[in-house]
Amino acid sequence: MFIDEAKVILKSGDGGHGCVSFRREKFIPKGGPDGGNGGKGGDIVLLCDRNEGDLQAYRWQPHRSARNGTPGMGRQCAGPDGTDLIMPVPPGTQVLEEGTGRLVAELTEHGDRVVLLAGGKGGLGNMNFKSSVNQAPRRTTPGYPGEKGEFRLVLKTIADIGLVGYPNAGKSTLTNLLTAARPKTAPYPFTTLHVNVGVIEYPDRFDRIVMADIPGLIEGAHDNRGLGHQFLRHIERCTLLVFIIDMAGSENRKPWDDFKVLERELRLYSQVLAGKPRVIVANKLDLPDAPKYLKEFQARVKERVIPISCFSGDGLEDLRTQLWNAVKGPVDQRPKAPAPVVHELPKPAKPAPKAKPAKKAKPVAKPAKKAAPKAKAKPVKKAPLKKPPKKVAPKAVPKKVKAKAKVVAKKSPAKQKAAPVKKAAVRTKAKKK
Repeated sequence: MFIDEAKVILKSGDGGHGCVSFRREKFIPKGGPDGGNGGKGGDIVLLCDRNEGDLQAYRWQPHRSARNGTPGMGRQCAGPDGTDLIMPVPPGTQVLEEGTGRLVAELTEHGDRVVLLAGGKGGLGNMNFKSSVNQAPRRTTPGYPGEKGEFRLVLKTIADIGLVGYPNAGKSTLTNLLTAARPKTAPYPFTTLHVNVGVIEYPDRFDRIVMADIPGLIEGAHDNRGLGHQFLRHIERCTLLVFIIDMAGSENRKPWDDFKVLERELRLYSQVLAGKPRVIVANKLDLPDAPKYLKEFQARVKERVIPISCFSGDGLEDLRTQLWNAVKGPVDQRPKAPAPVVHELPKPAKPAPKAKPAKKAKPVAKPAKKAAPKAKAKPVKKAPLKKPPKKVAPKAVPKKVKAKAKVVAKKSPAKQKAAPVKKAAVRTKAKKK
């Protein structure tokens, strides 16, 4: 069973505690503190190993932890460090943080190492705290705890060739014929439920090509229909895509319709997949309707097609040669990436003429706007309520002035009567003299 995704719960080792110890030997009664430090905890290390095929080892044993560090000892002996936990993973493994989905690490080359969780530091013994003031310290520090984390390991198969096609197109049969892999084959759809990786040997060239058999895709695979996203990610790292087309139309579908659907699904899932070089292989040419459909297919698609028959074995040697030239041959013989599909947007010039007549009809509405001010002038602005207060104000002012005048008039006679009294007094004094 091929396992390409697994959740793991990891914990690195704790650091060892520091030691409290004093030197006690013959003729040295007060040798001083000699407690050692604790050892460091073990790390969680991921190692990329090409000998690993999938993540099956972590599906059934998700809990992993490294060794703890040993506490310190007397005679200034430090405790041993904890052993690191090395987890081998196949090339193309991504490490995602559980919950957030953040990409933590990615291992693609053989021998890559990533420290996923670091072990805790060891504590200090009492020999680190001695001084001229404190010659017999009993102070130590505990070891630091290790790190914990939950991660999701996701495998994206690294292969030179990825087989893409509808169910029952002949992908698994072709893998059986060209490689030593033995995927399941049967006359019903979705017989392949996981990725099968095989190797095409070239003894005369002393080299090999890795080919991945991807489960069948159907219309709507980019929306996770069928097997959907579960296996589309495995062809993201392939150098070459091989479209296997049922040229006989045995599933009551036209070959050119199958090709357009597969091309559209890859483009909707990822533009990276749509831009990869590809080779079209026409299978099932031993059936009667295949030659007729092949001619029409070449007229519609206008790309090079390699005709084969997995049942009779026709065209397999030519296919092996073409695959070698497309992957590891000269650059001139390799297929080029398809031209990007440009979706033309509707031109904005067409709706513009329709909007012009509407602008001419606007003057009819302008007189209505001019008549509006007349209606606004009719309200009670002509008879404002501010005039009555102005008439009342002048009436109140004169009343106050008259009142003051009356007071002044009343006071003036008193002053006039007092004046003669003063004059009379002056005259009397003059007479006496």
